[in-house]
Amino acid sequence: MHEMADRIKRRGLVIILSDLLDDASKIISGLKHFRYNKHEVIVFHILDPRERDFAFPREAVFKDMETGDEITTSPYQIRGAFGKAVRAFSDEIASACRQANIDYHPIDTGMPFDKALYAFLAKRERLY
Repeated sequence: MHEMADRIKRRGLVIILSDLLDDASKIISGLKHFRYNKHEVIVFHILDPRERDFAFPREAVFKDMETGDEITTSPYQIRGAFGKAVRAFSDEIASACRQANIDYHPIDTGMPFDKALYAFLAKRERLY
């Protein structure tokens, strides 16, 4: 994100649509860089309900899409800890966004994106 923040010279609106699955401090630092450069920033944090709830019915192989690492596990064994970690991560990002005056909006992939976007725009219109 820092590279992108450095490339955008004119102040503007930056919209980020991402699962944000990276180191939280790197994400927060990158978002703050955009704000430091006087951009308005809107973050749509996209999460699949299965990622959030880890509601898989049986043992499965999970593959890291970036590293290719694989792990086989029974979801019920790690569901609680995984859910807690996802909530803590999302809360950390949301809190940092509030502190930096960045609009943060979690988006559930179970909801069609156009409806989620409409809900965001309607809420934003009420604020202004």
